Amino acid sequence: MNDYPAAYHHRLLCISFLMAAFLCLAGGLAHAQEFSVRTFRMLPNDISAYIDPVRDLNGEACALVKVVGDKDFAFSSPLGIVKRRNDVGEIWLYLPNGTRLLTLKHPQWGVIRDYRFPAPLESRMTYELVLTPPLGYRQPKKIEPLTPYPAGFDTLIHDVPIPPKSASPHIRRIRERMHYLALLNAGIRQGHPSLGIRVAAMRRHGAYILAQTDFHSSPTTHGTCDSYGRLEDGSLPYYSGKTKDSRWALMAGGIHRLIDEFCLYEGIGYGRRTTTWEQHDGTWLRNKDYTYHGLSAEAGCLYRFYRLALSAGVMTIRAKYWEASVGIGLHF
Repeated sequence: MNDYPAAYHHRLLCISFLMAAFLCLAGGLAHAQEFSVRTFRMLPNDISAYIDPVRDLNGEACALVKVVGDKDFAFSSPLGIVKRRNDVGEIWLYLPNGTRLLTLKHPQWGVIRDYRFPAPLESRMTYELVLTPPLGYRQPKKIEPLTPYPAGFDTLIHDVPIPPKSASPHIRRIRERMHYLALLNAGIRQGHPSLGIRVAAMRRHGAYILAQTDFHSSPTTHGTCDSYGRLEDGSLPYYSGKTKDSRWALMAGGIHRLIDEFCLYEGIGYGRRTTTWEQHDGTWLRNKDYTYHGLSAEAGCLYRFYRLALSAGVMTIRAKYWEASVGIGLHF
C-alpha cells in the first residue's frame, strides 16, 4: 500500500490543531459568560408594595424589588425571601424590612453572591433591579405573522407625524430613611469623669446635640489663686488639701455616614471646668490656672452595628482642657 505524502500528513495535523484551539476558545467563551447588575434604584411613585403589602413572619410589611431579567433566575437572602411572583417581563421579590444583601443565581450564567444594596430596604417601598445578560446573548424574538396592509396605507403612514423621543428619565439617588441615635456619653480624664446624653437624627447626614456634666457643683469662693496656691497679692496661705472640680458642657454639631455604617461627627458649643482649693479656715479659692470656660469643641467617630451604636472621640475647652470621650447607645 502506498503511503500518504508527507504534505498530506502535515495538512491533517494543522487542521486538527486549529479545531482543538477553536473548541478550547469556544469553551472558554461559554465559561466566561457572566451577567451583571446594570442599575438599582427606588421607585418612589410605584405604590405596588403599599396598596397590596406582603408581610413577613413578624407581621411587618415587606419591601418589593422588581427584578428585570430572565425568568430562570433564583434568589436568596440572609433574611429570606418572603414571596416571589413572576410578572410580565419582571420578577417581583418581597423582602423583609432592612434587607441589605441578595444572592442572584442562574443555571447557565453563574452567581452574583451577596449583592449589597446601597441602603437597607424600607418597608412598603418599591425598588427596581435591572440585570444585564452575558455579552453576546440575544433574547429570542417572537416572529409575528405578516399582516397585509390596507390599500393606501403607505401614503397614510407618511402623513402621521413621528413624536420626538422622550428624554431618558433621570435616575435619582436613593434617599435614605431617617435614623435616630441615643447614646450615653462618658468623658474620660484621670480623676475627673463626666457623663452625658447624645441624641442624633440623620439620613446620610444629620445633626446631634450633647449635654454632659460631672454632677458636681462649685462651692462659693472668696478670691483666686494660681497653680502654686499664691493669692493675687503674692502671699501663700495655708490649705487643708481638699479640692473640688466641676465640669459641664452643651454642644451641637453634624454627623455624617461615610462608608457602610461608619460615621464621623464634629460639634461646637460652650463648656466650663472649675477647680477650687480649700484654705485652712474653711473658705474656698478658685484656681484660675486650672479653671477653663468658653468655646468647647469635639470630634470623633461612630459605628452602627444592628441596633447598637458605639462612639469614641475627643473634647476640648479653648484647646487648653482636653478629655477623651466614649459612648454606647441605641440606633433605630
